[in-house]
Order: sequence, then C-alpha cells, then structure tokens
Amino acid sequence: MGQDRPDVVSVYKQMDQTGLSLQSRFAFQCHPGLACFNRCCRTPTIILSPYDIYRLKHFLGLTSGEFLARYTLRESEELSNLPLIFLDPFRPSGNSCPFLGDAGCLVYDHRPAACRLFPITMGSRLSAGGVEDFYFCKQLDYCQGFATEVQWTVGSWQANQGFVEYDQGRRAWLEIILKQSLRGPVDALVQALFATLMYDLDKVRQLIGEPAFQKDIAINTEELATLQRDELTLLEFGYRHLQTVLLGEKA
Repeated sequence: MGQDRPDVVSVYKQMDQTGLSLQSRFAFQCHPGLACFNRCCRTPTIILSPYDIYRLKHFLGLTSGEFLARYTLRESEELSNLPLIFLDPFRPSGNSCPFLGDAGCLVYDHRPAACRLFPITMGSRLSAGGVEDFYFCKQLDYCQGFATEVQWTVGSWQANQGFVEYDQGRRAWLEIILKQSLRGPVDALVQALFATLMYDLDKVRQLIGEPAFQKDIAINTEELATLQRDELTLLEFGYRHLQTVLLGEKA
C-alpha cells in the first residue's frame, strides 16, 4: 500500500462499473523482457487472507507472529471493523513489495491470491445465493503486458495462475467478513479473537493446548491431536469457531 492508504478498507464491491464474467476474454502476457517488469510490485495493495499467510510463513520458515511483525500492517474493514492484514511495502527494506528481488518475485510459487489474479481484480458482496464475486481488468497505464496476442478468459487465467486453490482456502474468511459487515462493527475483544484465529495459527495451537480452552470448546483428545498436527485443519477450526461466535451459525 502507498503512503495514502485508507484508514479503513472494504471488501464489499458496489456495482458502479461494468464487470467481467469468468468467460470474459482479455489479452495479457507478463515476462522479464518487458520494460515495465516488476513495476506493479513497487507499491502494491495486497490483502493477505489466512491461507496466504499460512503458505508464505511456511515457505519462509517463520512463525505466524514473526511473519506478521516483519512483513505486514493491519487495517480495519470499513463496515465490520474486523482486522485485515496487508503486505507492507515499506518494510523491511523500502518502497516495494518486501518479496521483490532483482530478478522478480522471491516467493513466486507461494505468492498471494491477489498477485495470482493480477491484472484482474476482484470484489465481493453477499447475495441471496451467498458470496457473489465481480471481476475487473486493471489496465495500468505503464503496463506493456496487454500488448500481446495471448488471450485468456478470466476463468482460464485463474486456473493457469493457481488462483483456485488460494480462493478456496480463503472463501470462509471472506464470507465471515461480508456477513459481519451487515451486522455492524465488532468490539475490541472480538477483533482480537478474529485476528488470532485467522492470522496467528501458531498462537492458536498454543491456546488449544490449555485445559481451560479445551473445556470451553469441548474438544476431545483425538481432535486436539489433529489440530496440533495439521495447520489447515486448525484454520478450518478457526473458521467454524468464528461462524458460531460471530454469526450464530451451527458449525
């Protein structure tokens, strides 16, 4: 994010422009031979989902707390006041994505969902059928990647970039935020609970090892062992717990 980053951020998308469908076509090809290569990574605005953080911190060999402290900043979602985590382009070394090297992305195989989707951007809102996504093509004026005959649909681009796996990993988190946005802002205690369960899996693993916590959530020995062994299962536990605590949904 740049120096003019907003105090609050919304993941809700109001349809004030024509969006794309999964079948919409566009031309794009990015490669090191372009003069603008990596320029879009200088001051990126990248929201990190819990799944993004899980992938990045494991690749970097860091705990969740270390990753959050070293590479991110925290903002509030506009309507729910729930915390959102962004890559901080001003840490640790200056004015660019912290994972941008001379030859390109240093974490390319584990890059976040937003990076995988670019130059497509996505907004979401709740509809009668659940979460509804809208896609737009972000044509930066300096980007030479559009001057190509290589054609994609939005859907084929998602598949090519490995976006689908990342989207599935963050879908429950997005739905929780959107549903809470309709209910209004949460207090500081709920913000802290959300931040821990969604973004700090190492801390959650410590918490579930405490007898008082186990009693409160009525967890048995077998379930506890699975949660302590498998972080994706631990993340899914966090989703279910928030669906119950925040939204009153049976999980």
